Amino acid sequence: MTDINTFSTRAMTTSINSIVAPEAVIYNRYFKGKGRMEDTDSLEFDVITGSQGILPNLSIYAASTVRDKTDRKTITMKAPRIAEKRHLPAADQNNTRAFGSQFATERMREKVAREQMDLMYEFARTWEFQAVGALKGKIYDSDAKTLLMDYNLPADHRVKLLTTERFGQTDTSILTTLFRRWQQKIKDDSSSNIVRFEAWCGSDAYSNILLNAEILALLAPNRKEAMATIGFASDVIRTEIMEYNGSYLAGDGKTGTRTRYIGADELVLVGFTNDMFDLPYAPILDLEAPNGVGNVIAGGRRVPVSSKSWYEKDPSGLWIQGESRQLPVNKRPHNVMVIQTNG
Repeated sequence: MTDINTFSTRAMTTSINSIVAPEAVIYNRYFKGKGRMEDTDSLEFDVITGSQGILPNLSIYAASTVRDKTDRKTITMKAPRIAEKRHLPAADQNNTRAFGSQFATERMREKVAREQMDLMYEFARTWEFQAVGALKGKIYDSDAKTLLMDYNLPADHRVKLLTTERFGQTDTSILTTLFRRWQQKIKDDSSSNIVRFEAWCGSDAYSNILLNAEILALLAPNRKEAMATIGFASDVIRTEIMEYNGSYLAGDGKTGTRTRYIGADELVLVGFTNDMFDLPYAPILDLEAPNGVGNVIAGGRRVPVSSKSWYEKDPSGLWIQGESRQLPVNKRPHNVMVIQTNG
């Protein structure tokens, strides 16, 4: 039998947190590296709006004025929990017995690594779903109906373009005017120092930017081919424009309907500022883990995912499990515009 210490909680947790999941584009860009563990399973974070007034001039002999603090709505909520386990039956090892125990151990390690990678990819897809939801103002459960968190994105930050403004109407849409309007709206409402603007576009929105009459006209004097470049469009609009095609399969994850995190004709404009995102997570209690917390590894380092294993006697096999209790937080919902580009 494989040495159970090979798959100890600390070893399993260290292993799964070392896996880089490539599918979590928005999560990795805005939230990764901002994780912080709370002391209990209650998460606490601020959603910020601020004062936008200016201070009066004072005589050098006058006392300082007192202004209300920045409006911070402190939210406390139970940490969401995602967890899954897999069974590796001993029967699968039957064909490797003739090669000796060392080979069987290595074979089991490969299977555990493969299952851990698949678990981490499922976590990453879930985190990406939540991260996009945080940008767009609401995080839903996997059924896309049960609301987990509402960041109260202002109603006037959700825009459906008029017929004459739609990106698909290449003869009439004034792209730079629209982007300047949205940028100014974010600047006016955010009360923060905008570092840069980034636009995440569904496939149709992205294509229509490239085919936009205004962009093509601006290119006309210099271009040799009838195709705009997205880099040029970004320079004109002063916004980094990125096509985003992240998706998942609804239902059982195998035969369900493919659903885009950002719709094909949707555009999410982000006015990025350095204090915009947070990623609190809860301790994962485990009686078999050192100090009773599963998501702490060597050196006391805290990590967002816990993983462990245990042997089952009948039917004989090894169970492996992964668990995470974190929440992507958009602390500044006023820094985002969500636009339906074709109505």
